[in-house]
Amino acid sequence: MSAEEHNASLLADPRVWKSTVVNPGFLKQYYEESRLHHLSTWKAELKSQLQALAAEKSSSQKAGEKRIPGARRYILHVDFDSFFAAVSLKKYPQQVDKPVVIAHGGGSGSEIASCNYPARKFGIKNGMWMKHAQKLCPELQVLPYDFKAYESASRGFYHAIIETGGIVQSVSVDEALVDVSSACIAAGGHSGKDVQEGSIWREQEMADKMALGIREKVRQATGCEVSVGIGGNILLAKLALRKAKPAGQYQVKPEDVLDFVGAVTVQELPGVAFSIGGKLEEIGVKYVKDVRELTKERLINALGPKTGEKIWDYSRGIDRVEVGEQAIRKSVSAEVNWGIRFVTQEQAEEFLQSLCHELHKRLVNERVKGRQLTLKIMRRAADAPLDPPKHLGHGKCDTFNKSLVLGVSTNDSDIISREAISMMRGWGFSPGELRGIGVQMTKLEPLKGPAESPLASSQKRLQFKNAGPQPKSSLRHNSPDEVESPSKPRVTSPHPAASYSSTVSPSGKPRSSVNMLGTQFIMPTQVDPRVLAELPPDIRSKFQSKAHDLSNQAPSERFEQSRSASPTVPADYLPSHSQLDQEMLDALPDDVRAEVLAQYQKSPRKPNMQTRLPQSPHKNRAINLAKKITTPTKKRSGLLLRGKGTRQSNAASSSTLTQSNFVASRTSRRPSTWEGMEKASPADNEEVSAEFLAALPEDIRREVLDQQRRDRLKRRSGLDLAASRGKKRIIRNEKAPPAGQRRIQLPAKPPKPTFTAQKLTALPDLREAMGSWVEEFRDEAPYREDVDALVNYLKRVVKEERDMGKAIKLVRWLRWLLEERGVSGKDSVWESAMMRIEEGVQEAVGERGLGRVTI
Repeated sequence: MSAEEHNASLLADPRVWKSTVVNPGFLKQYYEESRLHHLSTWKAELKSQLQALAAEKSSSQKAGEKRIPGARRYILHVDFDSFFAAVSLKKYPQQVDKPVVIAHGGGSGSEIASCNYPARKFGIKNGMWMKHAQKLCPELQVLPYDFKAYESASRGFYHAIIETGGIVQSVSVDEALVDVSSACIAAGGHSGKDVQEGSIWREQEMADKMALGIREKVRQATGCEVSVGIGGNILLAKLALRKAKPAGQYQVKPEDVLDFVGAVTVQELPGVAFSIGGKLEEIGVKYVKDVRELTKERLINALGPKTGEKIWDYSRGIDRVEVGEQAIRKSVSAEVNWGIRFVTQEQAEEFLQSLCHELHKRLVNERVKGRQLTLKIMRRAADAPLDPPKHLGHGKCDTFNKSLVLGVSTNDSDIISREAISMMRGWGFSPGELRGIGVQMTKLEPLKGPAESPLASSQKRLQFKNAGPQPKSSLRHNSPDEVESPSKPRVTSPHPAASYSSTVSPSGKPRSSVNMLGTQFIMPTQVDPRVLAELPPDIRSKFQSKAHDLSNQAPSERFEQSRSASPTVPADYLPSHSQLDQEMLDALPDDVRAEVLAQYQKSPRKPNMQTRLPQSPHKNRAINLAKKITTPTKKRSGLLLRGKGTRQSNAASSSTLTQSNFVASRTSRRPSTWEGMEKASPADNEEVSAEFLAALPEDIRREVLDQQRRDRLKRRSGLDLAASRGKKRIIRNEKAPPAGQRRIQLPAKPPKPTFTAQKLTALPDLREAMGSWVEEFRDEAPYREDVDALVNYLKRVVKEERDMGKAIKLVRWLRWLLEERGVSGKDSVWESAMMRIEEGVQEAVGERGLGRVTI
């Protein structure tokens, strides 16, 4: 039975159908009834409100505070003791001393949200499954959630902290950092930088009093206990809080910093993951005091520059982070991995579209938009059963991620849906195998506009002034291009010289000068069809329309202006001096003839300005007699330019350059003088007409007839001097080496294996490509095909290129990148991919008959 058939049998039950994603109202029902979703969203919303409240109250305090560089600092880290459990136990005082946990139910699949200290004595922790917790403590009591009580206690907690007057930073709904340095230094009676008698003692006493006051206020407001850690920076305050719990306070004094921090294990430091602790243990570091025995360079080499420098500072009690620096949200997502059972592809795409709409609403609520969209797909593993242990759960799955960088930042639902559906179609997964779908938007940008239009508020707009109405005449004269609107009637285009007829408009105002720098389309009297065919379609249509207007216009209308009103015609419009008919010039009146000759004296033309002879009156065919014919030169053009000279079809000329094309281009050459005459002569295809020859001058007609006779003799005798010269050149190039010399053909060196479509082989290029790969997928799992491609390339480097050192360097470089960016871990997907890559290199080394290498 296929996965689709199995899902169809499940959906036949109306109760199951209602609990799956094929139900149109599934998302609304899922988010309303899911307690884990409600818990996470409630905490996020409440934390956002409390952060805004703390920032508003602390902004004036932080702006007015002028801290002296090097002055002592006093940071308080305040945290509830088992927040959910403590608040819920207020309704059940009889169970205060018993092991109690907070969860949505007592079933084995429930997850523990919080537990009190009696339960922790049995080894129970937050986030543990109920089944395992009940094995550790059979008498475990389970209490339900009470969100209204949690919200009331959290608000009372923050009101008590804000009343201290310090700088407050919200960490969670039950945890906050408070900078009370100003109040403590003021109590010391000194600047806080130097040491005077009793000043430090008074400052420390003030910090203890403020911590004790916060605990008392929170107890009165909520009826619950909080613990306070006091230190000179955030690191020391967090470590002191662990010693203060439960229901106490502890201050780390400056003289005790090194001993206090040195006794802590490295994995107990804030932000130090299990993988970093494991790497430090490999180099003999377990406690923080052991870090001080290493050099800073050794730490950076082992952990990377960023993490190594941070651990170096932590080992000496140094933390430069200031209170009040709120972390910026980096992603917004929506994911469902329960109830995913599809039968058709349309059902999967419809649900994905509704999930993208949910992501759109969350982006609008956060007032952000994103530029990178990530789609996450959970597909049932090949060895997983169709029915997982948890009803309608996802079970064992293979996870696939694909990211797409959008052109511009957006939170539009339609754009997100279209791109997500396109990515899902690209995988081609069977809809019945899908078990989880998620969409995530990263590279966020805040919306800066009004709340009424969040979709377009961040779009930049140019502020233009509203221009008043302009007369049509001014628009017509100021336009450099005479482009006519289709809705306007066509106006007959005057002769080019008519634009100079008058410099004053009928209204008496001076006319604007007409642009004569080539932006107007001036139609010549004779148009070369070949030139017209090479023009772009839009320009060609304008020329054709103007030619049609000129052809329909009478000559008397074109030259209606009088000589007295005509200005001086530019020299570009005068024909060459050789084209003047002397008889016609003598027949002109004296004043007209003098004016014409004066124009040529003012604007003398250079000789040989005309490049075309008059066309034949009998055939519409140009003669290339005036074309300058040159002999072949040594200068060669590129492959693309040589390809344009061939008489191939358009399809052949646009084909990809192959080796055969390259060889053919090498043997081609420019035609000689007589070859050019053969191509241009009409005798190649047909005889020259007698009428055309009769119109030619005697000397030219004789030359054409002689050339035609020679061409016929050449074709009949089979003698082609141009072809024979080409053959001799080829034979000369293919001559054997001189006698006495022997040519040895060595086998060509095999090409190096290449990586990616850019065909990378150099070590720096490969490292850069791998760095971009890790940076792109640092927050998600790498694609399986990418890992396989890298494994295959490294195998080829070992076996074909026979460079084991290069392969080992690349593997070590990738390992360092993962560690430096903090994406490697014992249980991470990147770590499993790294193991596959290392094992692939070992296999290639073994195939060469060598032992295992140390990577």
